[in-house]
Amino acid sequence: MPVTIKEAEELVGMTRANIRFYEKEGLITPGRDSNGYRNYTEDDVDALQRIRLLRTIHLSLEDIRSLSRKEKGFTDLLITHLKTLKREQQNLERSRFICGQLCRDQASYDSFDVRHYLDLLDASPSEIPVELKEDSIPKVTSPWHRYFARMADEMILMTLWNLLAALVFHINILETGWQGFLMGSILSGILLLLAEPVMLSRFGTTPGKFLMGLSVTAESGARLTWREAYHRTWTVLKKGYGFHIPVYSLVREYLSYRACKRGEFLEWEEKNVLWLERRHEKIKIASAVLLLTGLSGLTFLIWQAGAVPRNRGEITAVQYAENFNDMQKFYQIDRQLNLPDFSPRINGDSMLMLNQDGEWDKISGTSYMNPVVTYAELPKIRFTQENGILTGMAFSAEYENENIEIVPYGDLMALTAMAFLCAQDEYSLLQYPPSLLYFRIREAADSCRDFKFTEAGVTVEASFVCRGYIQRQAQYSASEVWAPVYGEETYFRVDYKVYKSEISG
Repeated sequence: MPVTIKEAEELVGMTRANIRFYEKEGLITPGRDSNGYRNYTEDDVDALQRIRLLRTIHLSLEDIRSLSRKEKGFTDLLITHLKTLKREQQNLERSRFICGQLCRDQASYDSFDVRHYLDLLDASPSEIPVELKEDSIPKVTSPWHRYFARMADEMILMTLWNLLAALVFHINILETGWQGFLMGSILSGILLLLAEPVMLSRFGTTPGKFLMGLSVTAESGARLTWREAYHRTWTVLKKGYGFHIPVYSLVREYLSYRACKRGEFLEWEEKNVLWLERRHEKIKIASAVLLLTGLSGLTFLIWQAGAVPRNRGEITAVQYAENFNDMQKFYQIDRQLNLPDFSPRINGDSMLMLNQDGEWDKISGTSYMNPVVTYAELPKIRFTQENGILTGMAFSAEYENENIEIVPYGDLMALTAMAFLCAQDEYSLLQYPPSLLYFRIREAADSCRDFKFTEAGVTVEASFVCRGYIQRQAQYSASEVWAPVYGEETYFRVDYKVYKSEISG
């Protein structure tokens, strides 16, 4: 009855690497079942046992191959081999003589090779014969080489996806919440299943594996077929990474690491061989580190590119409003900009959308808060245009002795400026990333500090007058507001404008 390779290991007393090696050498030819797994017959087991015996008595592999082809007589070959063993025995006797001579000569402790004699001391008849150790396809352990190769591949694939998500869909790739994390894990597996089998079947490696000196072949040394490569990748995702399921994936990675460290064959290595080229290893590791560092930096730039408005150049009021609303979504400001960020939102809340007239529209079908505290209304945005092309925008607000609380204008001012400034042809992502611009404006505006600067041919300026107000935490919110001080005269005024520098403000 046919047996599996695991059962053959136990019956013969060889490792899987030995058995595969002798199969590769053509000394056995096991059949395969419908799933492609090897089945070893009694003849295969007998042949392996004969090989083990003959190799243990130091018969050469070439002699065993000649016997299997019936090119030499067994008895004649054994007689020749016996003579060889006798010569080797004589050499051993000579070694014993030299050892005795060392003793008689009272050789100095530091004059002999310690490792050599330790090796002789440790050798025992029960140890696996040297010949069997040599007759095996090398098993690559090196779990960290493999781990960082996989990490590099996944980062490359995710970088490509991030490019698509940021530049086409304008998704904030770094602030997607648990839904984004889950989607990223799923996409990582899907992209790996799509890309890796193609690369392994065509090139025998992947970018990450190449950098770490790794390659994958069939046991014959040929390239894997696409189906074989796909099966390998699928098994890696299933058994090695646990489909990136939280916690479970850590367990699978740890178990795989331990098995790899012990030199065991992992399940996805059943029908293929992993090779490790150690030449120029330091250069390869340095290249891998540079790649991972570069991809991290590129991810930041891709994230920032997602914030750049889709409407650029000479834009109209309609296009500006689209830019503004897109940026609200990108920075995940899902509240009315004149209200603090309530938590929890018992009655719901949604952002207000800017229209081409500079006014604020509600989104149909969504709920909005009616807070108990009176907050300042969102100011209307005033547009300046020339021949239908937008040249600037502004807003003002003034409150005197009114019992209202004022939400800082940082978010509103930042979005108002960026929807225009980042749309200019002169704007450079590398010189002034959107998020740095955003935080620069918000930091000053939230503190009611006057500011003015010019960037990409656009001037942004704001002035504040604030008397009788104190900044404190808003009710039902972690956000801060400007609240009137009881019993004091209050006055608040803000003037804000964004305009092309060559045009007078």
